[in-house]
Amino acid sequence: MPAQFLNVLHGFNRNVRLYLITSALFGFILFGGIYPLLFNLYLLRLGFGTEFIGLASATGAMSFAVFCLPSGVLGGRWGSRFTMIVGISIAMIGYGLLSQAELISPAFQRPFIVATYSIGVIGIALFVVNGMPYLMAITDKEERNQVFSVQAALLPFSGFFGSLLAGFLPGRLADFLNLSLDHPSVYRYTLFLGAMLLLLGVVAMMKTHEVRVESKQQTLSDAGPLPLALIVITSLISLLHMAGEASARTFFNVYMDEGLHVNLSRIGAQQAGAQALGVPAALALPFLSARFGNRRTIIGGTAATALFLVPMALISSWPVVGLCYMCIMAMAALRRVAFAIFHQELVPERWRMAMSGTASMMSGLGYSATSFGGGYLISTAGYSSLFMTGAGITGVGSLLFWIYFRKSNP
Repeated sequence: MPAQFLNVLHGFNRNVRLYLITSALFGFILFGGIYPLLFNLYLLRLGFGTEFIGLASATGAMSFAVFCLPSGVLGGRWGSRFTMIVGISIAMIGYGLLSQAELISPAFQRPFIVATYSIGVIGIALFVVNGMPYLMAITDKEERNQVFSVQAALLPFSGFFGSLLAGFLPGRLADFLNLSLDHPSVYRYTLFLGAMLLLLGVVAMMKTHEVRVESKQQTLSDAGPLPLALIVITSLISLLHMAGEASARTFFNVYMDEGLHVNLSRIGAQQAGAQALGVPAALALPFLSARFGNRRTIIGGTAATALFLVPMALISSWPVVGLCYMCIMAMAALRRVAFAIFHQELVPERWRMAMSGTASMMSGLGYSATSFGGGYLISTAGYSSLFMTGAGITGVGSLLFWIYFRKSNP
């Protein structure tokens, strides 16, 4: 598999390769690797419950949502490349500070965690919102599905190794420091190391060339007026689609640790397995798109996400929960890239930044609402109610997408 990735990457231009390297770092650290596995467990070790875990995650997602549109504006003014470099730097600072919450006085830990988490997520927003238009600008239409599928595959591919490291390193640190895995320090050191690795992404993006996406788009004579209705309905669907993924992604490790009492190495292995399944799922996009079209692929991915949440909710067995989680993450990898290409090709080039920013904003709002409500729903009605609610909302999103776009090209 690594050799296959290297062969595929070699066929892309230099800008694409460097962007994909940076994207892989985000997967290794933030989108499926170190932080997704360890951060919630770190909060549990600091003495926080599911309500605050949900609140912290929701605040971060809300910061992402609120800053998506400004990220697009800044990208249009500064250029996508420079804005992404700023974003990676801010993410490194925010997540680096976040990892040191153990050292803060208990009276100030909550606001410190929320504030630094928000700073880190703002950096992610700058990178993600400008990444899609930048990648669209540096690729040809003929190679776009392949590039986007490789980019989507690199996130879980690198997240696989990040999860393995995150499941292994705290135990080795605990042995070295003569501490137990219930001590927050072993998580603090691992999270800080992950944040500092983002510096490699800054270096990689500084070696790319700027593509003035917005200035090129403004010269197009056929762009037409802002397709507001199309952007609104697509963004609403993006919000609904996120509910199922967010309920699983935010609380899977908490459920396994607190609810099912599974050890860290096993949680890390299952999360790594989820990332591993995401690789072939994302790489399958060109085949699925050619066979069924992006529209049908999106419908199938969201419907499958909703279905996999049902046994996750009803069967309190760690192998079943872990397998369902793996399948949900695989569907998320497939749906995300198909949906990105779909909504970017819905609008003329001039309005791609607006579509990207608005859809990302609503996706962040969906994640925030699920995380915030999920923390309280767990404390009052249990994990099953959360997963069933996520399944229902995502199912509605899949149905709405099918109804609205049923007459469009597949």
